[in-house]
Amino acid sequence: MPAKKSQSSKANKKNKARPSLPPQVDLEELEKKGDALVEWMQKNPSEVIKSRQALQERIIKKRCIYGETPLPTTLMPLFLKQESFELFAKASEILDKILNKTIDLYFQDPVVREYFPYSEIPKEWIEADPGYRRPTLINRHDALFDGKELKFIEFNTDNPGGKGWVDTYEEIFHAEPMYKDLIDDFGQPVQRKILQGFYDTVLSSFKEMSFSEKPRVALVDFREISMRTENEIVRDYFIEKGIEANLVDARDFELKKGKLWSGGVSFNIILRTLKAEFYRRFPREMKDFIQGVTKPSVCMINSFRSVLGSEKAVLSFLTNPFHHHYFEEDEVEAIKKHIPWTRKLDETITISPEGEEINLKSFLKANRERLVLKPSWGAGGSGVMVGDSAERADWEDCVDRNIGCPWWTVQEKVPIPRIKFPVIKNNQIITEEKFVNFSPFVFGGKYVGMLGRTSGKDVINVSAQGGVIPVFRVKEGKKK
Repeated sequence: MPAKKSQSSKANKKNKARPSLPPQVDLEELEKKGDALVEWMQKNPSEVIKSRQALQERIIKKRCIYGETPLPTTLMPLFLKQESFELFAKASEILDKILNKTIDLYFQDPVVREYFPYSEIPKEWIEADPGYRRPTLINRHDALFDGKELKFIEFNTDNPGGKGWVDTYEEIFHAEPMYKDLIDDFGQPVQRKILQGFYDTVLSSFKEMSFSEKPRVALVDFREISMRTENEIVRDYFIEKGIEANLVDARDFELKKGKLWSGGVSFNIILRTLKAEFYRRFPREMKDFIQGVTKPSVCMINSFRSVLGSEKAVLSFLTNPFHHHYFEEDEVEAIKKHIPWTRKLDETITISPEGEEINLKSFLKANRERLVLKPSWGAGGSGVMVGDSAERADWEDCVDRNIGCPWWTVQEKVPIPRIKFPVIKNNQIITEEKFVNFSPFVFGGKYVGMLGRTSGKDVINVSAQGGVIPVFRVKEGKKK
């Protein structure tokens, strides 16, 4: 049209430099349909409860189980705009790059190496060359997002869980008649992106190590300590793709002629399904396994050196401006924008979030309401103390006991978003506010999908009775 031809060349250049995102469905319509579904639930509680029971049965059948019980989930899925997903992808990928750069620096720079004292596993395990380039491959980074600001509060690079569950939950919700129309009308098509990304990353790393034989996968844990159901989901996906895969107890391996064998079968890919510290157990029975994975005679994912990325001390290292010379300008910008101020408790004289020199002990006691204390190697929310939820005496006692200790960190508290969800109470449907967080998966440096979690408590974790929530990307609309 003539009007388009009359646009200035400056405007055209600007549009080319910053292409707009694809159009989306009417978000107001999505909100109306969601509200209408909740209203229907409240008027038809018996039908909702019946549907819920059927959904729970499918969850069990699909093996989405933590311990002995199905993973709890919400009565409604969550939808996020495309712009939000783009933000998660961009931020998680650059922070993953920064994280891997930091681990590389650990092996190159004695100053950085000294910053990460570690005793949970032997240093020779960490120093063992994994045989492939990236120090971490299968990562999940925990974040808080209020619709505008995105803050990453922890990195999970040791053995992140959930990769076998998220795709399955999306499929289960999409198949449920109560949600199907809403998801079909407003959500992107359901795909197994996380399992596919996991598979691609594992096979790419195996190829990087130039093995001559075909890949054969062992998902390794202990019979007494196992995430068996999730491991079965992952195993079955590899089998679907034509790769032989088995669940194997680490103690059952034998090292013969430089290769790991179990049950008369030689395995060349080890998927470590427990945190690294668990593999210190049963040292006599584990001798062959440890020797095999630290040579390396196999491709083990994640490698033991990946545990450095899970230590909360890495957040202190990154947010301390004295270390920013290690990073590029865009990396420093991402750190400042997306990681809250964090310090190890042995940094007794340091810089405050406002950029002032402080005595850390005094600062912790004077600013309890805005801070969170965390053991550096804790998991599942264990040991976390949220300042504005803690009694002053308990907080100060924790500070006094741990100040000067490199195994504890303090982090500036990021407000946890709350969203109203329908819940079943006394055979009725009511709405309650729940805390929500998001955990994007980054495999081989690429964002592949996201785990959503909810809880009635401000420490959100599945192991602490938190729930899983499927998070759907709002689909593209028709161009007008």
